[in-house]
Parts: sequence; C-alpha cells; structure tokens
Amino acid sequence: MQRRAKGHEEGWLLSYADLITNLLIFFVMVLSAANLNKSRMQQIAKAMSGETSPASLDAIQQEIEKKIAEKKLEGLVRTDLTPDGLELSLDSGLVFDSGKAVIRPEIEPTVAAMLQVLVPYSSKYTFAVEGHTDTTPLLHGTTFATNWELSSARAIVVRQRLEDVGVDRARVRVEGYADTKQLPEAKVKGLDPEGRLARHRRVVVRIY
Repeated sequence: MQRRAKGHEEGWLLSYADLITNLLIFFVMVLSAANLNKSRMQQIAKAMSGETSPASLDAIQQEIEKKIAEKKLEGLVRTDLTPDGLELSLDSGLVFDSGKAVIRPEIEPTVAAMLQVLVPYSSKYTFAVEGHTDTTPLLHGTTFATNWELSSARAIVVRQRLEDVGVDRARVRVEGYADTKQLPEAKVKGLDPEGRLARHRRVVVRIY
C-alpha cells in the first residue's frame, strides 16, 4: 500500500491555521472600529481621502469659526476638535454674571446664533453640555452652595437654549464638573493668574 507523504497529510492544517488567523484579525478590526467614535472615524477618513465631508465635525467647526470671525467673538467662543468630538466652549465669565446661572440679556442673541449652527446636524450627532468652574470657592450667601451646583445649573441653562433653537432634548445630556476637569497647561500658558482662572470658567457644548 502506498503511503501518503507526511507533509501532504498535514497540509490542510496549514490552510486551517491561516483561516483561523485571518478570522481573528478580522474580528479584532471589527472590535476596534466599534470602539471608535465619530470624531476618530472622520479623522481617519479625512487622512485617507484628503477630503472633508460636508456634515463632518471638521466642517461644522469651520462654519462656526467663520461666524465667530464675522461677529468678532473670539473672546467669547472657542472651538476645539478633539478625539472625543467637537467642543464649542463659551466663556462663563462673559455669558453669566459671577455666581449666577442666568445668561446675560445682551449675550442671549449671540449664544442663540452660535447654537443655531448646530441644528442641521442634530439628527446625526448627539450633544453633551458640560459646566466647568475654576477652583475659587463661592462666596457665602450666593445662590449656589458649591461650584458643583453652579456648573450644573449653567450647563442646564445652555441645554435649554439648545432645545429652544430646535435640538431634540433626547439628544442632549448635561454634565457638571465644577473644578475637577481643569484645562491642560498648554491651553492656559502665558495667561496671568486671573486669565487662567477665567479660561477654566466655561460651558462646553460637545458634539460627538
């Protein structure tokens, strides 16, 4: 009886091992893609194609930056495209009076105009409104007992403005951080002590 070569008998094992390896790589890639948010996916797509999608966070940032320049609001509003989404940061010191959570009447139209830009994209993205303060404790006798309550109340007010301009309330969440999420040193570098504190006082609308 003719014997089969040992290599011939084990050849199918090599093909099977290759198949299992390829399947493993495939599932790893699928799992990695599932953990990427829209901002990261869009950055990868832009890097590969060299083009910006009209509805991408990058395009939204450009539109907001254009409006900021037109209205000369660089001191009031800042944008930052991060791996976690597009951040629209409102200077709390200019939007609100100290220790209060009521938008100044003269600033209301400006805030509404900035948030209105987001409405066409509200069916595609979700929003987080984050309230932040500096490390200075609130004075005794103010409306809010701590910076936690103040940051949350300001975020709630801005969330209401999003709803007022047409963003579905179900697509917005509110987060109050008080002084627990200070800005990186690079974003406050070169500012005097008061300027550094002012930069930390902000309400951020994050689109993701």
